[in-house]
Amino acid sequence: MSPQVSIVIPNHDYGRYLDACLDSLAAQTLPVQRMEVIVVDDASGDDSLERAARWQACHPWKAFTVVPLSRVGRPGPVRNAGLRRAQAALMLCLDPDDTLAPEALVRMVEALDNAPHAHVASSDYFEHRGEHIRRVNIPDDDSNVLPTQNPCHSASLFRREVWEATGGYTAATAYEDWDFWVRAASCGMRRVRVPYPLVHYRLRDDGFWVGASADDAKAKAAIVRRTPAFFAPEVRGWAVAILRGETWMPAFPRGVIPTAEALRAFRDDCMARLGPQADSLFTALPGWPRKTGESSRSGETGQSG
Repeated sequence: MSPQVSIVIPNHDYGRYLDACLDSLAAQTLPVQRMEVIVVDDASGDDSLERAARWQACHPWKAFTVVPLSRVGRPGPVRNAGLRRAQAALMLCLDPDDTLAPEALVRMVEALDNAPHAHVASSDYFEHRGEHIRRVNIPDDDSNVLPTQNPCHSASLFRREVWEATGGYTAATAYEDWDFWVRAASCGMRRVRVPYPLVHYRLRDDGFWVGASADDAKAKAAIVRRTPAFFAPEVRGWAVAILRGETWMPAFPRGVIPTAEALRAFRDDCMARLGPQADSLFTALPGWPRKTGESSRSGETGQSG
Protein backbone atom coordinates (compact mmCIF):
# COMPACT_ATOMS: atom_id res chain seq x y z
CA MET A 1 0.00 0.00 0.00
CA SER A 2 1.30 3.48 -0.88
CA PRO A 3 1.95 6.05 1.88
CA GLN A 4 -0.65 8.73 2.47
CA VAL A 5 1.74 11.71 2.60
CA SER A 6 5.06 12.27 0.82
CA ILE A 7 7.39 14.90 2.31
CA VAL A 8 10.12 16.22 0.02
CA ILE A 9 13.12 17.98 1.60
CA PRO A 10 15.34 19.90 -0.87
CA ASN A 11 18.79 20.41 0.61
CA HIS A 12 22.07 22.13 -0.18
CA ASP A 13 24.68 22.46 2.57
CA TYR A 14 22.03 22.55 5.32
CA GLY A 15 23.18 19.37 7.01
CA ARG A 16 23.45 21.20 10.34
CA TYR A 17 19.65 21.64 10.32
CA LEU A 18 18.67 18.30 8.81
CA ASP A 19 18.44 16.31 12.05
CA ALA A 20 16.03 18.82 13.64
CA CYS A 21 13.89 18.82 10.49
CA LEU A 22 13.71 15.02 10.39
CA ASP A 23 13.16 14.83 14.14
CA SER A 24 10.06 17.00 13.67
CA LEU A 25 8.77 14.51 11.09
CA ALA A 26 9.50 11.54 13.34
CA ALA A 27 7.48 13.30 16.08
CA GLN A 28 4.36 13.69 13.94
CA THR A 29 1.11 12.40 15.35
CA LEU A 30 0.31 11.05 11.89
CA PRO A 31 1.38 7.40 12.00
CA VAL A 32 4.86 7.02 10.57
CA GLN A 33 3.76 4.14 8.35
CA ARG A 34 1.54 6.58 6.48
CA MET A 35 4.52 8.83 5.65
CA GLU A 36 7.20 8.80 2.99
CA VAL A 37 10.25 11.07 3.31
CA ILE A 38 12.44 12.02 0.34
CA VAL A 39 15.64 14.03 0.88
CA VAL A 40 16.91 15.54 -2.37
CA ASP A 41 20.50 16.71 -2.00
CA ASP A 42 21.71 19.39 -4.40
CA ALA A 43 25.42 18.50 -4.44
CA SER A 44 26.08 19.50 -0.83
CA GLY A 45 29.68 19.97 0.25
CA ASP A 46 28.96 19.46 3.94
CA ASP A 47 27.90 16.35 5.87
CA SER A 48 24.31 16.35 4.56
CA LEU A 49 24.57 13.01 2.79
CA GLU A 50 26.21 11.36 5.78
CA ARG A 51 23.42 12.58 8.06
CA ALA A 52 20.77 11.44 5.59
CA ALA A 53 22.44 8.03 5.33
CA ARG A 54 22.25 7.59 9.11
CA TRP A 55 18.52 8.27 8.98
CA GLN A 56 18.13 5.92 6.03
CA ALA A 57 19.71 3.11 8.02
CA CYS A 58 17.15 3.29 10.83
CA HIS A 59 14.25 5.47 9.66
CA PRO A 60 10.78 4.96 11.17
CA TRP A 61 8.72 5.82 8.08
CA LYS A 62 7.13 3.63 5.45
CA ALA A 63 9.82 4.81 3.04
CA PHE A 64 12.90 7.01 3.20
CA THR A 65 14.76 7.91 0.02
CA VAL A 66 17.89 9.97 -0.55
CA VAL A 67 18.25 11.47 -4.03
CA PRO A 68 21.71 12.95 -4.78
CA LEU A 69 21.84 15.45 -7.64
CA SER A 70 24.48 17.27 -9.58
CA ARG A 71 24.42 20.96 -8.64
CA VAL A 72 21.16 22.64 -9.69
CA GLY A 73 21.22 25.79 -7.57
CA ARG A 74 17.48 26.49 -7.51
CA PRO A 75 15.02 24.92 -5.05
CA GLY A 76 12.21 24.50 -7.58
CA PRO A 77 13.86 21.84 -9.79
CA VAL A 78 15.32 20.17 -6.69
CA ARG A 79 11.81 19.78 -5.26
CA ASN A 80 10.61 18.45 -8.61
CA ALA A 81 13.23 15.71 -8.50
CA GLY A 82 11.74 14.50 -5.23
CA LEU A 83 8.12 14.94 -6.23
CA ARG A 84 8.67 12.81 -9.32
CA ARG A 85 9.58 9.94 -6.97
CA ALA A 86 6.75 10.57 -4.50
CA GLN A 87 4.23 7.76 -4.13
CA ALA A 88 1.52 9.41 -2.01
CA ALA A 89 -1.67 11.18 -3.03
CA LEU A 90 -0.75 14.09 -0.72
CA MET A 91 2.55 15.97 -0.95
CA LEU A 92 4.45 18.58 1.07
CA CYS A 93 7.79 20.29 0.47
CA LEU A 94 9.71 21.13 3.65
CA ASP A 95 12.92 23.16 3.65
CA PRO A 96 15.62 21.54 5.80
CA ASP A 97 15.98 24.51 8.15
CA ASP A 98 12.23 24.49 8.90
CA THR A 99 10.31 22.20 11.22
CA LEU A 100 6.71 21.09 11.68
CA ALA A 101 4.67 21.07 14.88
CA PRO A 102 3.83 17.48 15.93
CA GLU A 103 0.18 17.79 14.87
CA ALA A 104 0.93 19.54 11.58
CA LEU A 105 0.34 16.70 9.14
CA VAL A 106 -2.73 15.38 10.95
CA ARG A 107 -4.36 18.83 10.94
CA MET A 108 -3.57 19.48 7.28
CA VAL A 109 -4.76 16.04 6.19
CA GLU A 110 -7.98 16.53 8.16
CA ALA A 111 -8.45 19.96 6.57
CA LEU A 112 -8.36 18.44 3.08
CA ASP A 113 -10.56 15.52 4.14
CA ASN A 114 -13.14 18.02 5.41
CA ALA A 115 -12.90 20.22 2.30
CA PRO A 116 -13.10 17.91 -0.73
CA HIS A 117 -13.40 20.97 -2.98
CA ALA A 118 -9.96 22.19 -1.85
CA HIS A 119 -6.61 21.07 -3.21
CA VAL A 120 -4.14 22.83 -0.89
CA ALA A 121 -4.05 23.08 2.92
CA SER A 122 -1.94 25.93 4.32
CA SER A 123 -1.49 26.75 7.98
CA ASP A 124 -0.50 29.76 10.01
CA TYR A 125 3.17 29.70 10.99
CA PHE A 126 5.91 31.07 13.20
CA GLU A 127 8.54 33.18 11.47
CA HIS A 128 11.98 33.06 13.09
CA ARG A 129 14.50 35.85 12.43
CA GLY A 130 17.41 35.26 14.76
CA GLU A 131 16.03 35.52 18.29
CA HIS A 132 12.84 37.24 17.13
CA ILE A 133 9.76 35.05 16.61
CA ARG A 134 6.39 36.23 15.36
CA ARG A 135 3.19 34.40 14.53
CA VAL A 136 1.90 34.92 11.00
CA ASN A 137 -1.81 34.32 10.41
CA ILE A 138 -2.46 33.70 6.74
CA PRO A 139 -5.72 34.85 5.09
CA ASP A 140 -8.49 32.54 4.00
CA ASP A 141 -8.59 31.65 0.33
CA ASP A 142 -9.26 34.98 -1.43
CA SER A 143 -9.02 35.63 -5.15
CA ASN A 144 -7.92 39.21 -4.45
CA VAL A 145 -4.79 38.23 -2.52
CA LEU A 146 -2.74 35.82 -4.63
CA PRO A 147 -2.38 38.11 -7.68
CA THR A 148 -0.66 40.71 -5.49
CA GLN A 149 1.21 38.73 -2.82
CA ASN A 150 1.96 35.21 -1.66
CA PRO A 151 0.03 34.37 1.51
CA CYS A 152 1.19 30.74 1.78
CA HIS A 153 4.19 29.12 3.33
CA SER A 154 6.04 26.65 1.11
CA ALA A 155 5.28 23.85 3.61
CA SER A 156 1.66 23.51 2.51
CA LEU A 157 0.04 20.14 1.89
CA PHE A 158 -1.31 19.65 -1.63
CA ARG A 159 -3.02 16.94 -3.58
CA ARG A 160 -1.13 15.15 -6.33
CA GLU A 161 -3.48 16.78 -8.86
CA VAL A 162 -1.85 20.14 -8.11
CA TRP A 163 1.56 18.80 -9.04
CA GLU A 164 0.21 17.19 -12.19
CA ALA A 165 -1.82 20.21 -13.33
CA THR A 166 0.88 22.83 -12.74
CA GLY A 167 3.81 20.86 -14.10
CA GLY A 168 5.66 21.36 -10.83
CA TYR A 169 7.94 24.12 -9.63
CA THR A 170 9.92 26.36 -11.97
CA ALA A 171 13.40 27.83 -12.13
CA ALA A 172 12.08 30.78 -14.17
CA THR A 173 11.48 32.91 -11.07
CA ALA A 174 13.14 33.17 -7.66
CA TYR A 175 9.60 33.21 -6.20
CA GLU A 176 8.96 29.60 -7.20
CA ASP A 177 6.45 28.99 -4.37
CA TRP A 178 4.30 31.96 -5.36
CA ASP A 179 4.44 30.90 -9.00
CA PHE A 180 3.35 27.38 -8.02
CA TRP A 181 0.30 28.62 -6.11
CA VAL A 182 -0.63 31.04 -8.94
CA ARG A 183 -0.53 28.25 -11.49
CA ALA A 184 -2.61 26.04 -9.20
CA ALA A 185 -5.23 28.77 -8.75
CA SER A 186 -5.26 29.42 -12.49
CA CYS A 187 -6.25 25.75 -12.90
CA GLY A 188 -9.22 26.33 -10.60
CA MET A 189 -7.66 24.74 -7.54
CA ARG A 190 -8.69 26.08 -4.15
CA ARG A 191 -6.93 26.44 -0.80
CA VAL A 192 -8.16 25.81 2.73
CA ARG A 193 -6.62 27.58 5.72
CA VAL A 194 -5.64 25.66 8.85
CA PRO A 195 -5.87 28.30 11.62
CA TYR A 196 -3.04 26.97 13.78
CA PRO A 197 0.70 27.83 13.60
CA LEU A 198 2.01 24.47 12.43
CA VAL A 199 5.28 25.46 10.73
CA HIS A 200 8.44 27.01 12.14
CA TYR A 201 9.86 29.01 9.24
CA ARG A 202 13.39 30.37 9.60
CA LEU A 203 14.71 33.38 7.70
CA ARG A 204 18.50 33.25 7.63
CA ASP A 205 21.01 35.70 6.23
CA ASP A 206 22.46 32.93 4.07
CA GLY A 207 19.10 31.66 2.85
CA PHE A 208 17.86 31.53 -0.74
CA TRP A 209 15.28 34.21 0.08
CA VAL A 210 18.06 36.84 0.29
CA GLY A 211 18.89 36.45 -3.39
CA ALA A 212 15.21 36.24 -4.27
CA SER A 213 14.60 39.59 -2.56
CA ALA A 214 17.47 41.17 -4.49
CA ASP A 215 15.86 39.98 -7.74
CA ASP A 216 12.38 41.01 -6.57
CA ALA A 217 11.08 43.01 -9.55
CA LYS A 218 12.06 40.53 -12.24
CA ALA A 219 11.03 37.57 -10.08
CA LYS A 220 7.52 39.03 -9.73
CA ALA A 221 7.32 39.91 -13.42
CA ALA A 222 8.32 36.36 -14.36
CA ILE A 223 5.32 35.03 -12.42
CA VAL A 224 3.03 37.27 -14.48
CA ARG A 225 4.73 36.28 -17.72
CA ARG A 226 4.29 32.56 -16.97
CA THR A 227 0.55 32.77 -16.24
CA PRO A 228 -0.63 35.98 -17.98
CA ALA A 229 -4.36 35.14 -17.98
CA PHE A 230 -4.33 35.20 -14.18
CA PHE A 231 -3.50 38.92 -14.14
CA ALA A 232 -5.18 42.12 -15.33
CA PRO A 233 -4.00 43.68 -18.63
CA GLU A 234 -2.23 46.56 -16.86
CA VAL A 235 -0.28 44.07 -14.76
CA ARG A 236 0.77 42.17 -17.86
CA GLY A 237 2.01 45.45 -19.34
CA TRP A 238 3.89 46.23 -16.12
CA ALA A 239 5.62 42.84 -16.27
CA VAL A 240 6.72 43.45 -19.86
CA ALA A 241 8.23 46.81 -18.88
CA ILE A 242 10.07 45.31 -15.90
CA LEU A 243 11.50 42.44 -17.92
CA ARG A 244 12.56 44.87 -20.65
CA GLY A 245 14.45 46.90 -18.07
CA GLU A 246 12.31 50.01 -18.49
CA THR A 247 13.66 52.17 -15.67
CA TRP A 248 10.64 54.50 -15.63
CA MET A 249 8.37 51.67 -14.47
CA PRO A 250 8.44 51.23 -10.66
CA ALA A 251 9.05 47.80 -9.14
CA PHE A 252 6.58 48.45 -6.29
CA PRO A 253 7.34 47.13 -2.77
CA ARG A 254 9.22 43.88 -2.30
CA GLY A 255 6.95 40.86 -2.56
CA VAL A 256 4.04 42.85 -4.00
CA ILE A 257 2.76 42.68 -7.58
CA PRO A 258 0.88 45.91 -8.31
CA THR A 259 -2.85 45.93 -8.89
CA ALA A 260 -4.46 47.30 -12.04
CA GLU A 261 -5.77 50.22 -9.96
CA ALA A 262 -2.28 51.09 -8.70
CA LEU A 263 -0.88 51.01 -12.22
CA ARG A 264 -3.68 53.20 -13.60
CA ALA A 265 -3.03 55.67 -10.79
CA PHE A 266 0.66 55.69 -11.66
CA ARG A 267 -0.16 56.32 -15.33
CA ASP A 268 -2.53 59.15 -14.41
CA ASP A 269 0.19 60.71 -12.26
CA CYS A 270 2.65 60.49 -15.15
CA MET A 271 0.17 62.14 -17.48
CA ALA A 272 -0.47 64.92 -14.98
CA ARG A 273 3.25 65.63 -14.72
CA LEU A 274 4.41 64.91 -18.28
CA GLY A 275 1.36 65.45 -20.44
CA PRO A 276 -0.54 63.15 -22.83
CA GLN A 277 2.67 61.89 -24.43
CA ALA A 278 3.27 59.92 -21.24
CA ASP A 279 0.32 57.70 -22.12
CA SER A 280 2.19 56.43 -25.17
CA LEU A 281 4.75 54.80 -22.86
CA PHE A 282 1.97 52.66 -21.42
CA THR A 283 -0.05 51.90 -24.54
CA ALA A 284 3.18 50.79 -26.26
CA LEU A 285 3.42 47.92 -23.78
CA PRO A 286 2.00 44.60 -25.02
CA GLY A 287 -1.03 43.79 -22.90
CA TRP A 288 -1.74 47.32 -21.72
CA PRO A 289 -5.30 48.48 -22.62
CA ARG A 290 -5.28 50.36 -25.89
CA LYS A 291 -7.58 53.19 -24.78
CA THR A 292 -7.31 55.43 -21.76
CA GLY A 293 -9.48 54.00 -18.98
CA GLU A 294 -10.04 50.72 -20.82
CA SER A 295 -9.53 47.62 -18.69
CA SER A 296 -10.79 44.08 -18.37
CA ARG A 297 -13.12 44.29 -15.39
CA SER A 298 -13.21 40.52 -15.04
CA GLY A 299 -9.42 40.64 -14.88
CA GLU A 300 -9.08 43.14 -12.05
CA THR A 301 -7.78 40.38 -9.80
CA GLY A 302 -6.70 38.24 -12.70
CA GLN A 303 -9.24 35.50 -12.06
CA SER A 304 -12.36 34.72 -13.99
CA GLY A 305 -13.98 32.24 -11.65
